[in-house]
Amino acid sequence: MATVWRSNFQQKAAGYWTLAYVFGIVAAVFLTLQSHLGPFVPALCTAVVLAANVAMLAGFRAFNGKTTPSVLFFILPGVYLVLADNFPVLYDNPNMNAMVQSLFVVVVAMTNAHAIVTGAGNRELPMAVPASIVLVVHAIVRGCVIYFTLFHPAPVVNGRMEADWWKLFLLEIFFNTTMMAVSTIVLIKDRAEQRHRIASETDVLTGIANRRAFVKQINRLLPESEGGAVMAIMDIDHFKQINDNYGHEAGDKVLVDFARTVRCSLPPSALFGRMGGEEFAIYFPGGNADHGAVLDQVRHHVAETTFDYRGLPVRFSVSIGFASVETAGKHFDSLFTAADCAMYLAKKEGRNRVLSYMPSMRIREVLDESSKDHAELAKLPMTLKAI
Repeated sequence: MATVWRSNFQQKAAGYWTLAYVFGIVAAVFLTLQSHLGPFVPALCTAVVLAANVAMLAGFRAFNGKTTPSVLFFILPGVYLVLADNFPVLYDNPNMNAMVQSLFVVVVAMTNAHAIVTGAGNRELPMAVPASIVLVVHAIVRGCVIYFTLFHPAPVVNGRMEADWWKLFLLEIFFNTTMMAVSTIVLIKDRAEQRHRIASETDVLTGIANRRAFVKQINRLLPESEGGAVMAIMDIDHFKQINDNYGHEAGDKVLVDFARTVRCSLPPSALFGRMGGEEFAIYFPGGNADHGAVLDQVRHHVAETTFDYRGLPVRFSVSIGFASVETAGKHFDSLFTAADCAMYLAKKEGRNRVLSYMPSMRIREVLDESSKDHAELAKLPMTLKAI
């Protein structure tokens, strides 16, 4: 763990967990040298155990992107030492000492297990569930220690507890320490891989899915899509003019604001991605909703919104074309091409509108292209046409 932290000091969780393991080693040394260091050593050992658990807690909080006040590392052990100094029963009776430690460990272990399961994105990590199970089992074992110290206290010989249940507990400590060391290292590896995957599938500018991620998600969903599934292609109207009039920095700002506006206008089930440039795509998995009406609300919302760039009002519209799985089929390329065809005709018919794909649009597109070719041919010199 220390190696992981040293390789990247931004890994605060690794730093806290390294500190926790160091505290654990110190506590073990205190126990080993108890007969040479005096009667107050059990209290010192418990204080170090408390600090170790605070470090573990801080590590799991840091893993979830949260901070832990450094003062806790001093307050909790300090309060315990003050209490132990005034109430020797807290440490001179090994059973009582074990119970005090266990009470704190149960709370921390369950808190850490909860942090792993509920942290943002943690359930996607392969090691999240096994690590939480290890923590819960440790909390249960510590709960059993509390029960035995209260109702079946271990006999004490030369300052040490002598009972079969205590020996089993010591074995569980070794097992838990080993498993947590492995679990935390694997958790850091899993989180690094998760962040790399998210970065590779996220559009850097807008923060939504990039083309690669969007296509991957749609290809996974299409085979099981219902007939009402729809793909829409949208393109910002006259985007080049925005770049020409305000600069490319303004164009980037427009793309970011546009993506945010559209995302807020879509239902949670819709998938939204940037295909490149000023072209975006939406996929509605299905259902009975009127997707055309939803898209028209998106278009209206964009057209009515004034976007701000350094105090300058920027307004623009968007053209949208969409196609259903029923009309275009369950193949990504055919569905995308159909929606793109509808979007192209929406542009051609005046922009700032939503068009639904119909097979006849393909014929119209071919005729338009043919007319364009004839017009270009008519502009050529007669000698060249003769050739």
